[in-house]
Amino acid sequence: MSAAARLQALADKQAIYDQMCRYIQAVDRCDLDLLKAVFHHDGSVIFGIFDGNAHAFCEYDIPFIKDNLIWAFHRIANVIIEVDGERATAESYMLGNAAAALPDGTRINCPDNMRYRDVWEKRDGVWKMLHRDLLMDWNACWPYAGRSDGEFAAYRLQGRRDREDLSYQAGLIA
Repeated sequence: MSAAARLQALADKQAIYDQMCRYIQAVDRCDLDLLKAVFHHDGSVIFGIFDGNAHAFCEYDIPFIKDNLIWAFHRIANVIIEVDGERATAESYMLGNAAAALPDGTRINCPDNMRYRDVWEKRDGVWKMLHRDLLMDWNACWPYAGRSDGEFAAYRLQGRRDREDLSYQAGLIA
């Protein structure tokens, strides 16, 4: 492989990784437009809770998050991306944590570890997801113990689940 080809492969992998991070930002900030921008219009997902068109999934997922979760925080790790021309496959680990309120008002904390298996496609010079499978490895739930008293009350900057989050103001989310 030539130096130019190796450099292009690195640039492609970085572009895909950036899109993976945008997906996480979109989910945690409840940004429907950003989430849709990660997928090709004809993309698909197989998640179990939703199997079908990726944009329809986005229309389902963001309201579900807003209506059912008090907050959510996701991160990706162990990312492997294999580029083959204008297509790529990837696997990434996702560790998520969310707080939800049960119908009786009880709050629970629900961590989970999943893996994403993706197919990416570069169209018009832009990498977007064509397909995503979600594989559940483990999950748990326990009583929520979030605190906002004592020292925790002194934190002036709080994350938000909308476009008022400081990441938008800093230009870190397009």
